[in-house]
Amino acid sequence: MTFLVAPKPPTTTRIQRGINSVIFSPPGKNPENNGSSAFYKLGECQDCEALNATLLARIELLTENEILHRNHFLGGRYENLYVVPDAIPEMRVILDLATAQAAHILNRPKKELVVGWWLNIMRPGDCTYPHTHDDADELLSGVYYIDVPPASGKLLLKFGELHAEVKPQAGMFVFFPPDVSHEVARNESDRSRISIGFNVGSVQT
Repeated sequence: MTFLVAPKPPTTTRIQRGINSVIFSPPGKNPENNGSSAFYKLGECQDCEALNATLLARIELLTENEILHRNHFLGGRYENLYVVPDAIPEMRVILDLATAQAAHILNRPKKELVVGWWLNIMRPGDCTYPHTHDDADELLSGVYYIDVPPASGKLLLKFGELHAEVKPQAGMFVFFPPDVSHEVARNESDRSRISIGFNVGSVQT
């Protein structure tokens, strides 16, 4: 499994949106893959501390009526929480960045892509069980980290004989093909770890 990357990657880009000015650099090949075809890629939301703090505050204030749907009930919790979009308006910045980076990875125009997302709140002691996202027409999957306490669990990826561990940090994107099996190790910290998962697909015409 390889990613298609534009021959001449764009330079670092600044996006002005709402209260925050966000910078991202196009994801590149990861050094831990030793020059082989990467089966995941990393992105970064730079200067996003204030944005992440705002997102975290919004999430902490979510009401029951603002959660549209829950699924993947495993280990005593729902792994995926689907939220009313207007409840976290600042999430549009992260989704815009995710779409832009996905367009670079897939070598497709951004306007042809759409992103669906959900919250993953891992309390102390929680983990996320192995799964894939290849049950529909997804082109790319990923995660963005909003708040990552120390020792709150690595992202574990497996594709055939390839294995990888990613130590997350706030402001990091991780992109991977939808058929890559992934899980999150147990949260050994004393705080919840907050991230969003997302799938990228084609705009339906």
